[in-house]
Amino acid sequence: MKKYLYLLMLVGFLATQAYARPFAPHKPTAPQVTMEQQIARYISYPSILKSTRLASVVVIQFRINEASEVCQLKVFSQNDELNHSLIRQLTSKKLVGYGRVPDEVYTVRLHFEP
Repeated sequence: MKKYLYLLMLVGFLATQAYARPFAPHKPTAPQVTMEQQIARYISYPSILKSTRLASVVVIQFRINEASEVCQLKVFSQNDELNHSLIRQLTSKKLVGYGRVPDEVYTVRLHFEP
């Protein structure tokens, strides 16, 4: 009788495990739009590059404050006019979905084509 009871319990345990759903931790949703796409919305083609008609790559570094705004922006290019233009266009612009990690420095390459 004990064998049948143990066998019945084993079958019941296996049956419940077959239909059990494993625990899935909550995954945070990623932003719908990437950081590069959000930055591209704020930037217009710089006038200094229009006259040269050359493709250019500019590297920028910045931090994002608690309000998800771009701050402490640095532009790495040889042209001061281009640097000031990009700083003016991007300072205090909001980037949705970023800024959760304090003091993180973001680096982005901007590709400009005529």
